[in-house]
Amino acid sequence: MHKLFLISMMVFLLFPIECIAKMKLPEGYLILVVVETYGESKFGAISTGQEAEKIFSRIKYKNCGVAFISLYYNENDLNAHYYIARVAQEHGIHLWISSFSILDKIEAFGKIKPEYQAYIMQRDGRIIPATLKDNRPLFDVLNEDALTWFLHEYKTRFLKRFKGVLNGYFFDEDVLTYFGEWKNEKRYDYWNNPTYSPTVLKKWQEYTMKHNVRHNGKLIDKFPVHDPNMVSELTEYCPGYNVPAQIMPGQKFVDLPKAEGVWKHWFDFICELFTNNWIGRIAEVVNEVNKDNPQWYGTAYIGLHHWTLPYEKIIDKEFTVPSIHWWGAWGRQRGIDIELLAQHPEIDYIVCETYPPIEANLDYFIREYKRLVNSDMKFGLMLHRDDNWQLNLEEEKRRWEMIKKYRPRLLVQFPLKSIFEENRYYSEEGEKYFLQELNNYRKSIR
Repeated sequence: MHKLFLISMMVFLLFPIECIAKMKLPEGYLILVVVETYGESKFGAISTGQEAEKIFSRIKYKNCGVAFISLYYNENDLNAHYYIARVAQEHGIHLWISSFSILDKIEAFGKIKPEYQAYIMQRDGRIIPATLKDNRPLFDVLNEDALTWFLHEYKTRFLKRFKGVLNGYFFDEDVLTYFGEWKNEKRYDYWNNPTYSPTVLKKWQEYTMKHNVRHNGKLIDKFPVHDPNMVSELTEYCPGYNVPAQIMPGQKFVDLPKAEGVWKHWFDFICELFTNNWIGRIAEVVNEVNKDNPQWYGTAYIGLHHWTLPYEKIIDKEFTVPSIHWWGAWGRQRGIDIELLAQHPEIDYIVCETYPPIEANLDYFIREYKRLVNSDMKFGLMLHRDDNWQLNLEEEKRRWEMIKKYRPRLLVQFPLKSIFEENRYYSEEGEKYFLQELNNYRKSIR
C-alpha cells in the first residue's frame, strides 16, 4: 500500500489533473468547416433549432467535429449560438470554436482604447495608426496589455458561458493583417504589417538589448527599414533585408536569398511576439477554462500552406516554386513560424491547409510542413478544399494517396455545405468515395 501511494503521488506530480483532462484525438479525426450562427438567419448564418437540426442530423461521419463561428457577440447572437450548440451535442457532433474574423469583432467586447490600436508604416517610412476599411481601428495583437483586456472580456462573456458545450479551439488561418496588395508569387512587404505601435517599439528595444542586436557597432533602438529614403524619427536604415520581391516558377526555395543580420532578428522577434501574445495566450485561456471539461480536445491551428510555411527553413533541394498558382512560402513575412508554433505548449495540433491541385507541388509543401511540425501526434492536413466545385474523383485518388503517405492524425474538409444533397456542388459519387476512403484510412492507422 505504501509503494502504491508513492507511485500515485509521483504520477499526480508529473501529470496534474488539469493537464490530463484533454481527450486524445482519435486517429483520422475529421473537422468540417464551417457552421456560422447569428441572432438572425442571414448572411449565410443560422439562428434556429430547425436549421441546426437540418445540418447536424445529416452529418454521417463518426469521430468528427465542426468549426463553429458566431458572426457577432451580442446577447441575442450568443443565445442563438448556445442553442444551436446544444442541438449539435444531441447529435454527437463536436464543436470547435473558430477564431475566424474574431479580430474584426473585438469591438463587440468593448471599445478599443487608443493605446490598443495597431500601427503600420507607409512606404516613405512614416508610421500611422492602422484602420480597417470602415475606418475602425485595428486591434494591436502584439500589445500585451491589449490582450489582457480582451482575454478578460472574452473569457467572462463567451468562454465561461460555453464551457462544457464546446470541444476545442480552431485557429483559422491566424496571421498578421496585411494592408498591401498581394499575389502568390509576391512577397508580403514588412511595412504593410501592423507591427509598429509604440508598445511594439518598446518590446523591440528590449529584444535588441537582450540579443545585442547592432549595426555598425550601435545598438538598434528603432524600427529597421531597408531603404535609406524611409529613415524617419522612429526608423533606421539596416542592410540585409534580402527577401525577394518576386519569385518565379522553377526557382529552388533553398536558393532564394534570406534576411540577414538585424532583419533576421526582426522576423524572429515578430514571429515570437505574434505566436506568444496572440495565438499562445488565447490558447492558454481556452485550455484553462476547459481544464476540467471531460470533452475537451484542446487547440488546433490551421494555416494555408503558402501563408505559413517559411521559405527560409525549407531544406529540400528539389522543392521549387510551382508553375501552377506560383505558390510562395511567406510564413515569416506574415508573422508565423510553423517550427516555433509547433513547440508552443498550448498548441495541440497543427494543420497544413492546401489548395488544389496536388500537382502544384503540394507533396513538397506537405513534406516540409510536417518536418517542421516534427510530431506525428500533432500533424494535420487539409487536402479537401473545394470552394466552388464538386469533388473530382481523379483528384480524390491523389488526395488519399497523399493522406496515406503523410498519415495526419487530423483531417479538415471545406466547405461543409457541399456534403448536402441540395447544394449545387454536391456529388453523390464523390461523397461515397470520401466516406469509403476515410473509413479505410482510419482502419489502416489504428
